[in-house]
Amino acid sequence: MPDRVPRLARWILRLAAGAEHRDALLEDLAEEAADLARASGPAAARRWIRRQALASLRPLLLRRAETAGALVRNASMNGWRGFGSDLSAASRRLRDTPGFTLVCVLTLALGIGGNTAVFTLIDRVLLKPLPVPRPAELYRVGDTDACCVNSGLQGSFSLFSYDLYTHLRDAAPQFTGLAAFQANTRTVTIGHADGATPPETLNGAFVSGNYFQMFELVPAAGRLIHGADDERGAPVVAVLSHNAWTQRFQSRADAVGRRISLNGVPATIVGVAPRGFYGESLRPDPPQIWMAIASEPLLQPAAKLRDGRGQHWLYAIGRLKPDTAIPALESQLTATLRQWLGTIDLSRERGEISRQTITVIPAAAGVDNLRNAVAPTLRALQWLAGAVLLIACANLASLLLARGTARRTETAVRVALGASRFRLIGQFLLESILLACAGGAAGLAVSYVGARVIINLAFRGATDVPVDPTPSTLVVLFAFGASLVTGALFGAAPAIVGSRTSPIDALRGASRIASDRGGRLRGSLIALQVALSLVLITCAGLLGRSLQQLELQDFGVAIPSRYVVTLAPSLSMVTPEELPSMYARMQEQLARIPGVVNAAFSLYAPMSGDNWSTRIVVEGRSTPEAASWNRVSPRYFETVGTPLLRGRALTEQDRPGSPLVAVVTQAFAARFFGTADPIGRRIGQITPEIEIVGVVADAKYQDGRRAPREMFFLPYLQETSTSRTRAAAGGLRIDRSHYPQAIVLQTAGPRSGLEADVRRVLADVDRRITVRSLVSMEEQVARAFSLDRLTARLTLAFGAVALLLACLGLYGVTAYSVARRTREIGVRMAVGASRGRVVGTILRSAIGQVAAGVAIGMPLTLMAGRILASRLFGVTGHDPLVIAAGLALLGVSAAIAALLPAARAATMDPVRALRIE
Repeated sequence: MPDRVPRLARWILRLAAGAEHRDALLEDLAEEAADLARASGPAAARRWIRRQALASLRPLLLRRAETAGALVRNASMNGWRGFGSDLSAASRRLRDTPGFTLVCVLTLALGIGGNTAVFTLIDRVLLKPLPVPRPAELYRVGDTDACCVNSGLQGSFSLFSYDLYTHLRDAAPQFTGLAAFQANTRTVTIGHADGATPPETLNGAFVSGNYFQMFELVPAAGRLIHGADDERGAPVVAVLSHNAWTQRFQSRADAVGRRISLNGVPATIVGVAPRGFYGESLRPDPPQIWMAIASEPLLQPAAKLRDGRGQHWLYAIGRLKPDTAIPALESQLTATLRQWLGTIDLSRERGEISRQTITVIPAAAGVDNLRNAVAPTLRALQWLAGAVLLIACANLASLLLARGTARRTETAVRVALGASRFRLIGQFLLESILLACAGGAAGLAVSYVGARVIINLAFRGATDVPVDPTPSTLVVLFAFGASLVTGALFGAAPAIVGSRTSPIDALRGASRIASDRGGRLRGSLIALQVALSLVLITCAGLLGRSLQQLELQDFGVAIPSRYVVTLAPSLSMVTPEELPSMYARMQEQLARIPGVVNAAFSLYAPMSGDNWSTRIVVEGRSTPEAASWNRVSPRYFETVGTPLLRGRALTEQDRPGSPLVAVVTQAFAARFFGTADPIGRRIGQITPEIEIVGVVADAKYQDGRRAPREMFFLPYLQETSTSRTRAAAGGLRIDRSHYPQAIVLQTAGPRSGLEADVRRVLADVDRRITVRSLVSMEEQVARAFSLDRLTARLTLAFGAVALLLACLGLYGVTAYSVARRTREIGVRMAVGASRGRVVGTILRSAIGQVAAGVAIGMPLTLMAGRILASRLFGVTGHDPLVIAAGLALLGVSAAIAALLPAARAATMDPVRALRIE
């Protein structure tokens, strides 16, 4: 009879009506339809049934919704009533198996802790704004990381001279305040009025008079620099950072108002910046003291950057008025820039003025130079940490699957007694989440230690890094969320598999349960761990080999037994007349230090990251081109270990008044002279007035990843027409390039106590010479590759943890397989199976899982190598040696992990195995 009801009406009733009413409804409709068909025809009967079905849809659905709601309410109430007992039971089960719980918590602590440590740094470095009121209103004028003094055109202007800054400030009323500050920090020698305390050095920065007012800061003590302090002729004042006040002045209240000397100039400390303020740029060793730009000519008499209209050395950040149109502001500032450029002497660059622009970007986080430098590394580390957490999840899922199988009899009994599957899944998941939360709590401790380790590795040699590794609220929430997601990830599959237990199993012995539910899933999880481990250890190998290539490359200078002394700019207080005798005494006295073989000085040292460049003209070429240059003393090339290839080096005979000479590098000679002999050819910055007398090998001074720059070296005391012009334009008696900033020492071997001897000797030569630091050349090179070392070491650590977890997982699954097949193995051995055959049987499954993992991991490894290619040096992303080494390491580790339980199975006593129930 129900077949007479049209298909559509039956489908509607199945959807809307409950099973208990559906058949009765269909029977009634069929009878009514039969009567109607006899009276009015089949078509009318079908139409009537459809109308009846549609009319009954709404009340039927309402009734089903009420029933479902009641069921949910009852289930929820029952669930909450049972939650306490389930939580208590889960805690008791974890407490009763302390070894299993400890392994799980440690595994999770490593996985969640690694992720949280990296996220802590992402939060502190990439996400955190400047510690000032309303940072979202801040905008930077300029968008590049150009540094530190630039005298030419920049294309996209980001560095400004003081004169240009004032023009831009006055032309942009959209800013409520536009402040300028030095692009880099400079060492300042601070002397105390008592004369008994030896001079100290602090990192300092010059700022405009509205700098602190623009940031709307409140001083921790005293007052901050204001506009009157930045007027020409104003007394020299300084503001200490809170850290400097705490560490150098022990937070003494009388530090404010204290008379000191800065680079030998009398000054007054007028206040202390608020706690936590590190300046406008997040960087290692931030400013410890701020001074007004007006005092720069006094404190840096050899530079006088403030007075140089074409000397660009300032960044600018301002607070923008609401609803300001950025494109219009950029056009306005660009027009002002081009107009200003037309008023200065640009010689041959005047035709490029129309290409100069200014971009305005948000600056809630300040100047982004450091953030841009470390962001790729932190993001890469977050991916690596995520892979380790995924391996940890797979490992724990394997362990829980094995544990759930071992508890199958208990679960079967509970099912037989009436426990629902929903309840069983909830209890399994509750245990997983408890483990994950315990692991997350332990992971917070791991993250704190890990974040500190990462900071120390990334900023090697820095004495102050304004990055707090303490987890913030956001980081704690991240760890909590990661714990919940992790618990759900590794607990869901074991919970579902564990709940599929038949009550019949309760009537059997545990070892007689023939089926192995979850075996395929366990094998898949092992393959996943093997695949990800292969990716991580191969990436660690590539990055480690790249770091080795970086550190062991030929820098063009000798690394062993070389030391670099960095000088504070207080030397610039020495008059030009004193320089020749002072330099001679410096070199002579330093060479007399026991163990010192050679001593030389230069404007900047190899691998210091510094670079001075200029446009030069070459005899016989019409177009000026850019080249790097340095000033060096006699015996410089012998001291740093750069081989002389042709001609001669610079000597004591190259003094003021003698013919201007230069030594060029091999790359310089090849670029400007090709295969011709450069000796005797002439170069210059305006006119070719300098004769090339020698060629030395190429050397790296700024970036170890790039090819050596084309460089030329000038004697320290010879003035070119350009340096004389530059000095005259700045009102200087001699250009600042004639004051060395680095001394290089060659010793007979490792030398302890060298820094104290150097400080003593230089103080004997002249007390105005202040040593900022002394490091070995090995340390100088190591600091240049801090981020590469950080990435390589952390990837190695992540790879080692991943390999360990994968091997533990393989060992656990193989051991579980041996335990589950104990009776089978006993029977085989009783009927004559050899031990080798038993071992082969056990290993076959493990080899299959590892092979599957390798098959999945190889494409991922090649893909990861392509992603890493831009970060590698001297090694390709698919280096066969590294991949082979990774496969060998994985194979040996997996073989050991699988052989241990297999060997134990082969030594099993068949009689005892057969007695196991």
